[in-house]
Amino acid sequence: MKPAPVRPATGQAAVRPAAARRATVSRALSATLLCVATQAAWADGEGHVRALRERTDIVIRADHTMEQTVDYTWRAVDATGAGSLGQQYVNWDSRRQTLELLAAETIPASGAPIPVDAAAIQVQDGILGGVSFPEKKLLQVTFPQLAAGDAIRLRYRLVQKVPELPGGMSHVMFLQNDVIRDDSEVTVRYARALPLKIAQYGLAQQPEAIDGADGVLRWRYRSTDTGTPEPNAANGWRRTPHLMLSTFKDWQSIADAYERGAAPKAAVTPAIRALADDVAGRAKDQREQARLLYDWVRANVRYVASYVGDGGWVPNDAGTVLQRRYGDCKDHVALLEALLAARGIAASPVLLRADAENFTLPEIPVMWFDHAISYLPALDVFLDSTDDAMPFGLLPDNDAGKPALATRLAPALRSTPLPDPASYRVERKVTLKVALDGSAERTTDIIGHGRNAVAVRQFIDSVGAAGTADWVRRTMASNGYEGDGSVEPLPQPKSGSEPDMLGVRYTERIRNYVSQPEAGVLSFLPGMNGPVPLAGFAGRFADRERRYDARCEPFAVEDSMTIELPAAMQVLYVPKNLSISQDGLDYQATYSRDGMRYHLARRVVAGNPRGWCTPQEYQALRPAMNRISRAMHGRLVFVLNDTDVAAAAAQP
Repeated sequence: MKPAPVRPATGQAAVRPAAARRATVSRALSATLLCVATQAAWADGEGHVRALRERTDIVIRADHTMEQTVDYTWRAVDATGAGSLGQQYVNWDSRRQTLELLAAETIPASGAPIPVDAAAIQVQDGILGGVSFPEKKLLQVTFPQLAAGDAIRLRYRLVQKVPELPGGMSHVMFLQNDVIRDDSEVTVRYARALPLKIAQYGLAQQPEAIDGADGVLRWRYRSTDTGTPEPNAANGWRRTPHLMLSTFKDWQSIADAYERGAAPKAAVTPAIRALADDVAGRAKDQREQARLLYDWVRANVRYVASYVGDGGWVPNDAGTVLQRRYGDCKDHVALLEALLAARGIAASPVLLRADAENFTLPEIPVMWFDHAISYLPALDVFLDSTDDAMPFGLLPDNDAGKPALATRLAPALRSTPLPDPASYRVERKVTLKVALDGSAERTTDIIGHGRNAVAVRQFIDSVGAAGTADWVRRTMASNGYEGDGSVEPLPQPKSGSEPDMLGVRYTERIRNYVSQPEAGVLSFLPGMNGPVPLAGFAGRFADRERRYDARCEPFAVEDSMTIELPAAMQVLYVPKNLSISQDGLDYQATYSRDGMRYHLARRVVAGNPRGWCTPQEYQALRPAMNRISRAMHGRLVFVLNDTDVAAAAAQP
C-alpha cells in the first residue's frame, strides 16, 4: 500500500493527506482536529520524510478571528518519502476563510529551489467535485519529479474572516513523531484583552513578549528520531506534543455558541410536518414515532462526509436537506430534529469525537469535536442517523463512551453510553466431529446480540449469496484446509423474541483436519471468530509496558463447543477448568466429557465502564488476560488405540 502523503504540524489550517480525503466513510479523522497521525507515515529511525524547517505564525484578533501563516520545508529521505510528498493539500471554506498561496517550490538535493509551475497548482470547488457543498475549496499542489534527497517548500496564509462559532475561537495543533523535526517554531500574537487559555505538552516555551496591546508567545520543538505508535492506543493525544489555544470560557460556551447557529436550521416547514405525519402519524407512542422517523432519515438521506469544524459548524436548513436528500452529520441532525419536533418530540444536537481511540477531553475548551448526532431527552436515547446499518437505540462503536456536548441542554457536557455487555454479546456454538482418517466436519454458529447483531448482518450482506462459495474457499485455504463448506443465515427469532439478535452458520467439511491421525492435538476453536475476536482481545496484553492508555472496551462472549471423536482415539489430556474474576473481568471455562464427546462451556465478560484503561490499569489486568490468552489455546491430546482400530476393521 502506498503511504499517505505526510503533512506538517497543523491544526485548524488543515493540510489534508490524500488518504483522509478518500476516507469518506469514516468520520473519525478530521484534518482540522486530527490527534493521531496516519500510521503509513511511521518508520523507526530517521523515517521516510524529515521536517527541516517549520514555521507557524498565528495572529488572534480581538474579535476572535484569526490569521495563520504556515511555512514548511520537508525533505524526502527515500523513494517512499518522495512519493508521499509529491502532492500537498490545503482545504478551506470560502464563506468564512480566505487562502493565499505564498510559495511552492521544489528544492533539489543539489541546486537552487525551483518554483512549482502554475499548471501544477489546482483548486477544486466543493465535495464530490463540486456536486455538493460548493463553498468548500481544496488546493492541490503537485511537486514534479521528486527523488530521494529532494525537498519541498510550501507557504500559505489562511485568514479566518469570521469566527467559526460566535463569542470565541480555538486552535489545536499536534507535532507528531512520524517525522524528525529539526527546527519547528510556533509564534502566537494575540490581543492581550482576550482571555486566552493555553494548553501544551512537550514544547519549549520562550519568555512572553509585549508589543503594545498585543502579547507575543513562542514555542519551539525539536526531535531526533521517529517513533512507532503503541498498538490499541487510547487517548494518545495526551502524550503527543501539542499546542491548544482557546478564548472560550468553558465547554458550555461552545455548546451554546453551536446551538445559536444550529437551532434556526431545524425549523419545521410544511413539507417536514407533512412527512413527519405521513411516516409516524399512526404510531402508538413517542418511542415508536421516533424510531420510524429515525429509520426514514437513515434510509433516505445520503451521508456526505464533511467533518464538523472542517465542514463548518452550522448545518444547512432542514428543509434544504430534505429537498436535496443528502447532507453531512450536522444536516442529518437538523433534519431529524425538525421531523421529531413536528411530532412534539424534543431532540438536541450532540457534538463528539467519533473515532476508536479518544475518550477524554483536553483541559481547556476547544472545538475538539468532529461529528454530530442526536439525543432525545424524554427517551434518554442517542441516535446516529448517518450510520444506515444501526438500528434505533444503538450507537456505532466510534460514538460510544465519548465525552459529548448536548448543545440544547444545560449542563451540556455529558457522555454517550457504552454498551452493556449483557446485551452486547456473541454466542459461538461449535460442533466438531473427527473421523479416523483425520477428516472432520465442523459447524460454527455465530449469534450476535445488539450491535453485534448488526455486525453479523453486515457480514452476511458483504458475502452475499453469490459470493458464499468464494468466501468459503478462501477462508478454508487460509487455514490450510482442503474440502468444502457453506455459509447460511440462521432462522430469525420468532415474534416476541429478542429483536436485536441475528445468527449465521458456517459449515466446513475438511479432508485434512488432522494431519497425523495416529497422535496429535485438537483445539477448541470456532471456524470463524465472529464480531468479537476473543483471542485478539486477550492478545492485546502482550506488551510488558505501556506509555499510553489502552483500549479496553466492554464485550461478552459465550462459547459452547463439542468435539466428538471415534472410539479409537484415546484422549490423554483435557485442559483444566479456569475461573478468573478481577476488575470487571470475569472468565469461566469448564471442560466435561460425555462418552467420546468433550465439551467446553466458556463465558467471558469484560465490563470496563470507560472503554479504555490507564497504563496502570493495563498492568493490573495483564496477568489475568495473559492467563486467558494461554487458556484460549487449550487442546485435547490424543493417541490412536491400535486395538480398537483393529477390532473396528475386523467387523463385517
